[in-house]
Amino acid sequence: MALYSGSLKTAIIDDLSFNQNKVEFRFDRDTMYYSNLRLIDLGVKGTATKYNGLSGCFGCIKHIALLDGRQKLDELRFANRYLSWNNLLATNAHNRDAEGRLTKNEIGYSVNEVQLIVPGCAPNPDQQTENNTIDAQGLKPSLGSLDLRKCLPILNKMNTLDTALFENLRVQIEFEADARNIIISQAAGDSQKINCVLLADEITDEKLADANRRAMGAVVWSAIDHDVFQVPDNKTASNALADGGSVVQEVNHKVRGFDNKIVDRIVMMKAFSDKTKHIDANNVVGYGDMGSMVQFRERLNITKNGARVFNENGISKNAIDALLSDTFGEINIAPFQSKTAQGLDDKHNNAVHKAGILSLNANNQNDTVGQLHYMGCTLSDRINDLEINYQRTNVKDTSTVQKYNEGLNVHIYAECSKSLIPVKGGSYIVRYN
Repeated sequence: MALYSGSLKTAIIDDLSFNQNKVEFRFDRDTMYYSNLRLIDLGVKGTATKYNGLSGCFGCIKHIALLDGRQKLDELRFANRYLSWNNLLATNAHNRDAEGRLTKNEIGYSVNEVQLIVPGCAPNPDQQTENNTIDAQGLKPSLGSLDLRKCLPILNKMNTLDTALFENLRVQIEFEADARNIIISQAAGDSQKINCVLLADEITDEKLADANRRAMGAVVWSAIDHDVFQVPDNKTASNALADGGSVVQEVNHKVRGFDNKIVDRIVMMKAFSDKTKHIDANNVVGYGDMGSMVQFRERLNITKNGARVFNENGISKNAIDALLSDTFGEINIAPFQSKTAQGLDDKHNNAVHKAGILSLNANNQNDTVGQLHYMGCTLSDRINDLEINYQRTNVKDTSTVQKYNEGLNVHIYAECSKSLIPVKGGSYIVRYN
């Protein structure tokens, strides 16, 4: 039977409570819904500024969880950061022609008449170029939508959600409080959240609902778990260097967040520990805290259960990018967004090589250059002991923001195998495998 038929209706799930910190939606009891839950009217209102070009309206969501009473069925911590990464995992055409309108980001690129790379949506059929500008009233054209299957993977593996089984089913969202992670200006009053709406397709045909109920079995999915470690700033050592000098900084960190879990893929992203370093004159520089900052001469190795994942020296340079692509497939980034510099020009002087690059910023390289450098691989094992060995090279730098010497938060997201198993008596068990 077709999904959209006379056997269902689109239901608006009422919010139990809404404020600037969080919103909670509660489902009706003894009702069956398809799992394609959608959040609409997501975004903020304020003066004429823009959403973060990478996260779009998803920057509003800090944490999200699907719960049955107190039982967590699935959750995603620091969802805006993960969704920013997830926005890149689509084709350029899809991001440019479709997804940007839904998420209000500026991913997806074209080349204009002077051979510059231009980010953002293509004109719609009415020749209106859509962008990610918000407005004072929070009108619907400035708001976006989110398919919750992107951040709650259990929904990809369950065809239906039955509130006869999940008697107190609810979606809980904690909003991002830091305006710098939502919009490109941190000016006060520019990030008032709009009361978003949760949509679900309710099955109205009892025979169809009973058939889905009988077909319900164990569900296995890859939950997205999060951990973080820090790379301390090394400005004291780098400031003592002679001009042109450098020093290698090495960090070894035991990651405990995935112990005794079966982990498939992981992705790591880097942001400045001091969030003010992402700001210049009250404005977010490029993608700010939502991106992943490239460092100079990075090298990565991972020790999994006592054995090295890579060779003794680890991987570096283009090998990091190649492995990331091998692990996650197509990644929609523009040239030089994962590199330390754009072309051969001196970024402090007038650029002369302008073809095939992102638009310049006052004759300097684009602010997003070097802001999409992720590291990822597949582990495919039960983790008993996981250690990250990370290296970068610090250089002499007297700038206010010492790009390669600042302290870093390295966020790790891992796909961890999890199960929901129905048991006799109309109950169930949720556990890591």
